[in-house]
Amino acid sequence: MNAQNKPQSFQVNIAEGRAYWNAGILWIMLATAEDTDGQYSCMEELLPHGPAAPPHIHEAADETFYVLEGEATFFVEDQLIKATAGSFVAIPRGTKHAFQIDSETARLLNTYVPAGFEYTIMATAVPAETRTLPPASMPFPDLEQANQAIEQVTKKYPAAKTINLGDFTR
Repeated sequence: MNAQNKPQSFQVNIAEGRAYWNAGILWIMLATAEDTDGQYSCMEELLPHGPAAPPHIHEAADETFYVLEGEATFFVEDQLIKATAGSFVAIPRGTKHAFQIDSETARLLNTYVPAGFEYTIMATAVPAETRTLPPASMPFPDLEQANQAIEQVTKKYPAAKTINLGDFTR
């Protein structure tokens, strides 16, 4: 990396970060590819109890989670990881994983290296009206429209590509 494209220092507060509702989750963008010259992204998530992400693989991005509040169970390949507030979970690219929220709610920091996945969230979400979980009546994104939006994102950010492996099962 040369001085011309060196990422610049920046600061964002969760009250200021772009917030979205998607799949029953509040996502707050703290660092995106445009902020970090594509090096990494970071989001804060507020998630409800229950299944959070079905089994999937990020082919070209490493993913991490830091549990700020609550409890979660991560299913990483054949390993079960119980995570509580203060836990850090690292998932290397190419690794099958899923997770669920065991507490009533949980707050997580979620990062991707390199960046790009955050744009799949933004492309399939609606701007959050409040910094809370979305209303229970809010429908999930239309699958066909979401797939088209994700296809466009992965053309620009190949690291955003995710292979979904089916429904949430252990």
